[in-house]
Amino acid sequence: MGYLLARLRHWAAHHRLAWWSGAAALAALAGLTVQSAAGPAACPDVIEVSADTPSGSLVEGERGVALDRGSDSLPLSVGDRVDLIAVDDYSPEGRLLVAEARVLDIEKHTVTVAVPVDGVAELTAARRWGDVALALVPG
Repeated sequence: MGYLLARLRHWAAHHRLAWWSGAAALAALAGLTVQSAAGPAACPDVIEVSADTPSGSLVEGERGVALDRGSDSLPLSVGDRVDLIAVDDYSPEGRLLVAEARVLDIEKHTVTVAVPVDGVAELTAARRWGDVALALVPG
């Protein structure tokens, strides 16, 4: 009988250890998730353009990216500033990709904007997996 009780205690201790190990792993994972979700997002870069830069041309540190205008086209003109907002499965409520991108060229179905070099990769990935909306910046 003593042997049976010893085995029962051993079994209970083993399962308690397994349960607490799993609970600790879940708590660590939840803590990492909360830290990554609460981490501050990097501010988008805005490149200042000097007054003598011709309208529709790129400056150092920028790349031109063509975007679809869609059916609800904004009344844009060359030199306007737009915010580029991604709406995809990653963030269905939308997330700011580039603030105050300059409009370089406008065609019937596309608009070309100047984007900082470090924002090009994220913008192209957002275009691949969802929509990129243009928001006209006043001024």
